[in-house]
Amino acid sequence: MSVIKELQSEITRLARKEIKKELDPVKRVNAAQRGLIANLRRDVTELQKEVARLKNAAGKAAPVAVEEPEGRFWISGKGVASLRNKLGLTQAGLAELAGVSTQSVVKWEKHEGKISFRQEKTAARMQQIRGMTKSEAWAEFE
Repeated sequence: MSVIKELQSEITRLARKEIKKELDPVKRVNAAQRGLIANLRRDVTELQKEVARLKNAAGKAAPVAVEEPEGRFWISGKGVASLRNKLGLTQAGLAELAGVSTQSVVKWEKHEGKISFRQEKTAARMQQIRGMTKSEAWAEFE
């Protein structure tokens, strides 16, 4: 019986040795992947901090005025409503300022996407209005 036990223990030892030999490369790859994942997590954390810092800095920076090239002005329905609210105007007030009917302003605000103005002078006037401050817009009524 001792021969059988010795044979079993030798087979077990050899099997463990073979398994270990086969698993060593996998363990090395696994360790390398874990290191790579840890580096990526650090990078993501650093980038998230940088984004937060930039958002903070952008919030404090003065807005940059963007000049539209001549003839390339456009505005959306949401933009018209936002502009009107920024200037503290009613739909009728914006219509008077733009030289159009109140119904046109209502229609513009309900429009999805980019508004195409029928008259070039209306587009030019809306571009002027978009560049106004609240006090300048109210001064137009006086």
